[in-house]
Amino acid sequence: MSNDNEELNSILEKSSSSGRSGGKLKRGRGESPKSEEGDAEEGKKGRLIQWTTPDGSIYIPSGKTVKTLEPGVYDIGESNQLGIYFQKLKVNTHNLINFPDSRSAAVIEEIMHFWERRDKFKNRGEGKASIMYKRGICLWGPPGSGKTCTVQLIVKDVTENRDGICVIFSHPRLFLSGMRILRQIHPDKKVVVLMEDLDSIIEQHDESEVLNILDGVNAFEDVVFLATTNYPEKLGHRIINRPSRFDKRIKIDFPNEECREIYLNTLLTKQEIKENKIDIKKWVEDTKGFSMAHLKELFVAHVILGDEYEEALKNLKGMKSHISSEDSGGKMGFTEK
Repeated sequence: MSNDNEELNSILEKSSSSGRSGGKLKRGRGESPKSEEGDAEEGKKGRLIQWTTPDGSIYIPSGKTVKTLEPGVYDIGESNQLGIYFQKLKVNTHNLINFPDSRSAAVIEEIMHFWERRDKFKNRGEGKASIMYKRGICLWGPPGSGKTCTVQLIVKDVTENRDGICVIFSHPRLFLSGMRILRQIHPDKKVVVLMEDLDSIIEQHDESEVLNILDGVNAFEDVVFLATTNYPEKLGHRIINRPSRFDKRIKIDFPNEECREIYLNTLLTKQEIKENKIDIKKWVEDTKGFSMAHLKELFVAHVILGDEYEEALKNLKGMKSHISSEDSGGKMGFTEK
């Protein structure tokens, strides 16, 4: 009986209160634990309302259960009470601009094409070497060039059009544990793994662990690994010289004239253009090499705060960092395409 009790206690410790958020949670990105008031409020939302059973003989009280993870962006966390859990994050993708003929559009098209070729990966014929149904894409370029916007557009596509989810890669062990659970429940759900600031991830964790995951050692399929970096030169040849880890490396540069014009037209109302006597074509010409953040600040400084246009433009040009292609890893296999 003692062994039975130990097993029951172990199951209860991991599974009880699965509908509430008690105790200190170890989150993937190291967020601070909730206050006692926050815990109490979460407890009210997740009352025990039904039972779950691992084997048909032991029944454990639980909160609301769902059959599938809703499309969205998730962080993987862990706590003593809950074990591994997926926390859905609030992400606003409603007002994104999909610029035509841009590198961002090319990345989205690349991933959409990958999702559509599943049968080509899976059904290769008897006696043919198997190929894992996964893809790795690394977006690189100077800060503010639009990498995050590209990631958000891909999030929008996979969650709104493909019933998929995005998982933030914050810790190798948590990621592996979470993906093993996910694939037990949803073996074929489309997953985009977001590895923002890949150079920082490599620096913070065991590089071999990260490389094993990218190599497919754990055989996770229906997956796109989407990484970003401002400093590709920090990644080293173990990352950049292995297509099986990142099959495509795409530079996201500062927006071109067409993209700048589209973006400015989304910022400015007709009334603002008239009141401030704004010449959109001049703004587009004056802001060559500007990031979206610089364009937005020019709008705020001149239109919202009333600063003189030439002064606001001069200030922004003064703070802007000019990064040459050589400084951005151009000699390390990171081509312009």
